[in-house]
Amino acid sequence: MNVAEFCKKVDTTRDTLRLYDQMGLLKPKRNQNNYRNFSIEDQKTFAIIRNLQKASLTLEEIKIVLELRNKPITEDCHTDTQEFIKNKRNEFQKKRDFYEQLLVVTDEMSSALDDSQTDMEQFIEKFGEIE
Repeated sequence: MNVAEFCKKVDTTRDTLRLYDQMGLLKPKRNQNNYRNFSIEDQKTFAIIRNLQKASLTLEEIKIVLELRNKPITEDCHTDTQEFIKNKRNEFQKKRDFYEQLLVVTDEMSSALDDSQTDMEQFIEKFGEIE
């Protein structure tokens, strides 16, 4: 599919696709006119990029992950790869803990709203206490 069709399908912009192409994140094939021609595989790669961005990975980190998909981990890069994965896991764990605390506070707020005398200030203050 051409750029316009792909942009519509994955809800993105031409500029984003150009950037991903320049960075080597998304490598669509080119047709005879040198126009980008996107495939189903490109859609899958784009979905991976989008989800990793939602997980707060930088484009450089996403590039590392995508490279792992296509090449074997050598002895030389094994330690670096292991450290990268462990660090990301720790970051995800901290975010999960943070969001779990947010869920507790918002659940408390929701339950408290059933009481018309509820002072929301005490709940709002809890947002500042979350670590």
